[in-house]
Amino acid sequence: MSSASPAWSTPRPPATPCGTVSAFASTARPGPSPCWPTPTRPRLEERPQRAGVRVGRHRHPGRGTCPRPVPLSKGQSPVTLSRAARGTLTGLAAALIAVVPVALTPAVQAAPASSILRQAPVGADFKLQAAPNARDIGGTPAAGGKIKPGLVFRTDALNRLTDADKQTLVSAGITKIIDFRSPTERAANPDQLPASIPEDSLPVYDPDNDFYLFFAKAVQGGPAVQQEMLGDGKGAQYMRDYYKWMVTDPTARNQFATALKDIAGGSGAVLYHCTAGKDRTGWMTAILMHILGTPEGSIYDNYLASNDRLAASNKATLDALVAQGKVTDRSLFEPVLGVSRDYLAASFVQAVQSYGSIDRFVSDGLGLDSATLDALRAKLIEKGGLSTGSFGG
Repeated sequence: MSSASPAWSTPRPPATPCGTVSAFASTARPGPSPCWPTPTRPRLEERPQRAGVRVGRHRHPGRGTCPRPVPLSKGQSPVTLSRAARGTLTGLAAALIAVVPVALTPAVQAAPASSILRQAPVGADFKLQAAPNARDIGGTPAAGGKIKPGLVFRTDALNRLTDADKQTLVSAGITKIIDFRSPTERAANPDQLPASIPEDSLPVYDPDNDFYLFFAKAVQGGPAVQQEMLGDGKGAQYMRDYYKWMVTDPTARNQFATALKDIAGGSGAVLYHCTAGKDRTGWMTAILMHILGTPEGSIYDNYLASNDRLAASNKATLDALVAQGKVTDRSLFEPVLGVSRDYLAASFVQAVQSYGSIDRFVSDGLGLDSATLDALRAKLIEKGGLSTGSFGG
């Protein structure tokens, strides 16, 4: 699929910790290794809270623990999700800060409307006051050149757009918006869009285990519940399992495939987003960049940029929760509010384990034919310059 051979082609990678580069270097179907995900679908989010149930965990043989409902002891009260736990901020922080609404710090307040460029706001000029993780993926290296600016945009939730933000979307020539959020997320924070731009909902979530509600319940449960749910590295492992699930779940794969086909077949620019613009949106961007032959380092650079872009709002969220006694150990939430290289690597590892290579995941797992892939490359690659090709092909 890539225009250049992958940087590594060892038939079977050695056993290394999950998330290292060598873990998905092979184009052949890997053999058993301690770090390969099991073929069973991981449990991700907590089922809706029931009376007489608290958050607990159970053990998978050889895989540690994951959340599941556990009966309450006599006299204990269940953790319930109040109406206030429907967020008002962008990002995953919305689910957390919603239980205790606070004013934004100056670092995350909207800039004056005059700071938004109105003419062709593409590339580095594309900014949204109310969506700090918004960006144009154009300018990133690709096979034989770079990704054309002004055609594909990735963002966090668009539920708090200012009038200037809406004008920015129109001026950028965006003709379609794709929303990967669940029905719960959309209902809590519906996008506020220009009337001229249509939106498609392609929800990527597990209906039985709502990621959004799971972490809102963690906040409301208080420090003891948070420690039980997220302590001892469980928060980071939860994220790695989530990234594996985005590869193994058939509905999730279908939604990402539909989005890629929309980009390939559309005549104008497309914007896609989730809540924080970091996980579902991050994986979608990584798949697209792989198809376009973007080098591995550039894929990760684009993915990890979410940490800087969301830092101010995440800090404001945790500061408020700590100040109001809802959270005592802020480090428990840092793994789920940000991104880590090993999260994205977990998706690539799973794709190689399940399909033999990233290219096979694209063709067999996503069901994208050569015509669709050729259309994406023809539309999105601006020829000129050098690229070393993508990885894991």
